[in-house]
Amino acid sequence: MATYTKLKSGWRYRTNVTVNGERIQIMDKGYRTKREAQDAAEALEARLRRGGSVLDGESVFMEYFDNWYKVFRKGKHSLKNDRDIEHSMNIARKFFKNTKLKEIDKLMYQSFLNDYGNGHSTASLKKVHTYVRACLRDAQEAGAITRDPSYRAYVKGTVPVKDESSKYLNQSDASLLLKETINDLNPMYASRYMIVFGLATGCRFSEIIGVTWDCIDFKEKTVKINKTWDYVYDQGFLPTKNKSSNRVITIDDQTLGILKELKKYQTKRQISSGIRNINNFVFINRDMQLISNTGLNKTLKRLCRNAEVQEITSHSLRHTHASIMIYNGLNIKYISKRLGHETIVTTLQTYGHVIDELSQRENEQVSITMDALYS
Repeated sequence: MATYTKLKSGWRYRTNVTVNGERIQIMDKGYRTKREAQDAAEALEARLRRGGSVLDGESVFMEYFDNWYKVFRKGKHSLKNDRDIEHSMNIARKFFKNTKLKEIDKLMYQSFLNDYGNGHSTASLKKVHTYVRACLRDAQEAGAITRDPSYRAYVKGTVPVKDESSKYLNQSDASLLLKETINDLNPMYASRYMIVFGLATGCRFSEIIGVTWDCIDFKEKTVKINKTWDYVYDQGFLPTKNKSSNRVITIDDQTLGILKELKKYQTKRQISSGIRNINNFVFINRDMQLISNTGLNKTLKRLCRNAEVQEITSHSLRHTHASIMIYNGLNIKYISKRLGHETIVTTLQTYGHVIDELSQRENEQVSITMDALYS
């Protein structure tokens, strides 16, 4: 039977339990009301009746976090997911060190977020918070702790997020870049072909290098995006980013013509060299090897300088494609599907600045239209 005492710091409960045949006393304090202390004590006793361990809450938090990761998360999803959790654990380890799981309260947890958030973006902070919170919530569910210290935590970083979607070329500059790119096409070097394809389709880099020749339908003038290539952890082919990213999109005649010439070269090259394109990749160099993201960006920036346009990265090709589609009045729902966004909301949020700019132009068109009615 637990006893309860009101202290300056809040209510405390004290109870005697049996662990491994030995009678020990468990105490916890800092509860706002007696009812909270009673709930905590009852939860502890209920856990023990279910065969749970009273020592869970006494564990050093990072030991608990490490065990939780190995048992419940490691290898269950992607390698990137594992790396993200491990990164979050390293961040938490610097702050909590030898702190016991039960010692982490809302004040300490918020201090942890504030500490890491100072000098990092909100997006980076949210990612760390997501995994630490998942561990704490599971700890509460298991009865290791009675309250979730991450509940309603304030997650705000101090470094503004880089708005990559605002870095794109307008239609005129994109045309200059395209002309510069195809001016000296050489099928021995795949980077230029990837730039053309990126401008024409708006595909992500991992999708571009994951395209195989069986995905391109020259008769129907379409390309099937049904996989990606893991260029970060070298795991080979992986699924697309989400279900909506698995799609079939149209491709223009000029780009198809360029791809046909590339395919002819690769066929001849395999015969003359004996080197095989084992994975049937579209975008490979003369040695049948994939192009790295760094290599592509290096070529792209050089071409931008030659074309005298703003230097952009390979991902900006995607934003350029989307922005041009929007400016030319294509239906936003169609654009969203073409880009493989999970919902149309993602498209509206990502390209809100382009849509706002277009709305200003349409406002002027309203005035012109009404002036015509009055005249």
